[in-house]
Amino acid sequence: MFSASRIARWRGPLLAFLMGQPVVQFLNLFTGFCLVRWLDIQEYAMFGITFAFQSTVTQLTDLGFSGSVVALAGSRSHDPEVLGGYLYSARYWRSRLQGGILLLAAVAFPLIVWKQPWDTSVKLLLFISISMGVLFQNWNMYGAALLVHRALWKYYTPQIFGAVLRLAFCAGLYISGLLSACAAAISAALLLGYTGISYRRSSRTYVQEPLNCEPSRNAEMLRYLAPIIPAAAFTALQSQVLVGIIAVFGSTQNIAEVSALGRIGQLFVLLAAFNAVFIEPYIARVSLAILGRRYFQILGAAVGISAIITTVGFVIPQPLLWLLGQKYAGLHEEIGWVILNSSLCYLGGVMWTIHAARRWVFWWSTIVYIGSTVLVQAVCLLTMDLSHTLAVIKFGLFSTCVGLGLQTAIGIYGFKSGKSCE
Repeated sequence: MFSASRIARWRGPLLAFLMGQPVVQFLNLFTGFCLVRWLDIQEYAMFGITFAFQSTVTQLTDLGFSGSVVALAGSRSHDPEVLGGYLYSARYWRSRLQGGILLLAAVAFPLIVWKQPWDTSVKLLLFISISMGVLFQNWNMYGAALLVHRALWKYYTPQIFGAVLRLAFCAGLYISGLLSACAAAISAALLLGYTGISYRRSSRTYVQEPLNCEPSRNAEMLRYLAPIIPAAAFTALQSQVLVGIIAVFGSTQNIAEVSALGRIGQLFVLLAAFNAVFIEPYIARVSLAILGRRYFQILGAAVGISAIITTVGFVIPQPLLWLLGQKYAGLHEEIGWVILNSSLCYLGGVMWTIHAARRWVFWWSTIVYIGSTVLVQAVCLLTMDLSHTLAVIKFGLFSTCVGLGLQTAIGIYGFKSGKSCE
């Protein structure tokens, strides 16, 4: 099944991934769980809502443009001019979105935190950290060039070094009694900036960007993404829906609990990273003749891993509760449901990675996704008491099930239609 040449070709990248990604994930997870323990309930609620809002704004300023680079380059991704051209187009579209989205965010963030009894100066600093993170995220798209060329040591080294610096910075503030939500949020934004600058510098040998704008390439990228841009925007807003619900219906305690439980979902980061690092570039180049076999091999492995992790979450939640600390020791039931939701999100992400790499993007899927999700969420809003943490988690779970069902339908349609990126 695996030839000697294939093993030799993948050995270096796999070694870099298996050494680099776990270290990055461990450092980020460790820092995250330290913040859960180090910050009090109110400070962590501030940090949690800021982190979630920044993630949403970042997605809205991108809408899939940076992620489309690998799929559009396809088998030509090793050509510096082709790869550079698509990176330039991604930056072009992202820069067009960024200013307007940040203006809207400047209006939306105060409304979301209006009910919370936090000082105005603190809310302002939190929004500044959000803006910094969004701006610095622009440079991280150059990591795509490193992934395409399997230069994984260059990809992981700045992440590891930056994560160590961030952990040391937060630990120093904690020891001195100066750690706050604002400091934690700003440190996360600075980490994005450092990583992005490093990626841009390291990708120079792989990328040759055009001197001037290329309207034809920009139009090609827009045509490719047009069917999924509405769904991408809607998906970005979904994470904010949960934050908004808990901010409106719940208390600071509920915000902190939902944010802390979200850290448990980060245990899937290693698996999700495998999607971008290996699955997407591989599936984008694989021949149609073996696509079906590879599809079910990858999906079967993902289902098996998810089933094991979910079972552990429901049967043995104590180790995960220990990670969160004594302030969240009463969330026994919630842990299992969070893991289940994260597992289904991961499965949907695996399927989406494959579908996007093969350019299986359709207008009908966007319409069905938005319509069915809104319907399910409307029913939940009318029938559930969303002032409780567990209810909000289940609200998110029902929404995740809609997305997973749609990805299943897209996979079936993609194989039947025979549409391919070749």
